[in-house]
Amino acid sequence: MSRSRREWWRAVAEAREWLTLGLSYIDAPFEVIVAALKDLERQYAREARTDAERLRLKRLTALDAVDAAFTQLRPWQDFGPWLRRIRRLGFPDLWSRFHIATLYAQSVPNFPEQARDAFAMLADVERRVRRRRKDRQSRQQMLDSIDYARLVAARFLPPETPGT
Repeated sequence: MSRSRREWWRAVAEAREWLTLGLSYIDAPFEVIVAALKDLERQYAREARTDAERLRLKRLTALDAVDAAFTQLRPWQDFGPWLRRIRRLGFPDLWSRFHIATLYAQSVPNFPEQARDAFAMLADVERRVRRRRKDRQSRQQMLDSIDYARLVAARFLPPETPGT
């Protein structure tokens, strides 16, 4: 008898957690982390029943890879492709979009030439967060984190030229 989709997704989440924990424990290099994430994605993609499930697995892999690139202070050559991939695949929810935008902005010291794009993405997320109801506690938490990310990265934004 096959397991339910809820059980399957629980198995996916548990495998990702164990993998992340194990890789952080051994202090694995970025290339090893990415290879392990891709292997896990391929393993569960074979068991996925729909294209939507496979897309969700790809998104999770991209989100984890961006997290790893941020954590290890990787250069744009490592961070950029995964950021572009998650943008192309689409964000699964506002929290993921918020998380990636704040990581991107805080990574500007590693690649200051991307500052304008990082701040534009942060501004887009801020607009989306401000549309949430004001009584939601998460709204204020997100806005505070956006302000912090903007503060961390603001000194790397190139000065504005008059007339542009």
